[in-house]
Amino acid sequence: MARKPRIGADRIVRSRFREPVHFQDLTERMTIRLSAVSAYTGRSHFAPWTRILASVHDHSNHGGIFAPLVYVEYETADVPCEAPERIEVTGKSWLARNVDASGDTRNIARAGCHTLRNRQGRFLGSSRMVNVFTRYDPDPTRRRVTELPAELGLGAHPSREISIPGVESMADFARTPDFADSESHVWHYGHTDPNRHVNGTAYLRAMEEFLADSLKRAGHDLARLYFARTRVVYRKPCFRGEGYRRAAWVRGEAPLTLTGAFIKEGDPTGSPTTAVELTLLQHS
Repeated sequence: MARKPRIGADRIVRSRFREPVHFQDLTERMTIRLSAVSAYTGRSHFAPWTRILASVHDHSNHGGIFAPLVYVEYETADVPCEAPERIEVTGKSWLARNVDASGDTRNIARAGCHTLRNRQGRFLGSSRMVNVFTRYDPDPTRRRVTELPAELGLGAHPSREISIPGVESMADFARTPDFADSESHVWHYGHTDPNRHVNGTAYLRAMEEFLADSLKRAGHDLARLYFARTRVVYRKPCFRGEGYRRAAWVRGEAPLTLTGAFIKEGDPTGSPTTAVELTLLQHS
């Protein structure tokens, strides 16, 4: 018997790009900084699906469907690359269902894994990104997208399933933090993106600065350490004009790993909007 063809929602989209290296993304050792990895894997993750989803995703349409990031992993290697050269980005991405305990579809997600290599084939960095389809709506039930729009012609939903880490998996936020902001800060217009909320990379950069200062005060030598890996869970979006504070918990010493949290001004520490785990390694 001939095998039944897989529905369009089960396609795996593979991509390969050659991206120019930008001077501002390199450290003094000519390595790609952790917060810049997404700038090189972003086209591999977003461009193919932008074409596929063009009929339902419109940043100017408040009634449309969009797919913000809810979880990412980034890694950078302590491997130099030259600014004039182009790096190779390879990736694959797919759709999947995030299901509840009863097996019902909680929402539809899009996941992707992408790798950076130099012209010699050496590993420079990688990313794993997970987006969830949602709507612009204040009501949580109406925001959820449990079936793919018919106009995409992909079928109602993919057969793959995916488990998406929640913010509660990142740390015990009820425990007294090892480090905490002494004053509040504010998100501003320059932190936002076309999804009408604070861009995901803004959290990573702000947490790197906070942890570097905190670790320095605790006696760590930041001349020998670098941010090598991160995991980020976005629980709910933040918007320009909103105040926030940061707190962090040490999760491990070898390697040094911390989880930081962004807490909206006025909210309890145990209810962060975003959690950022960062791992530091020593330079080779």
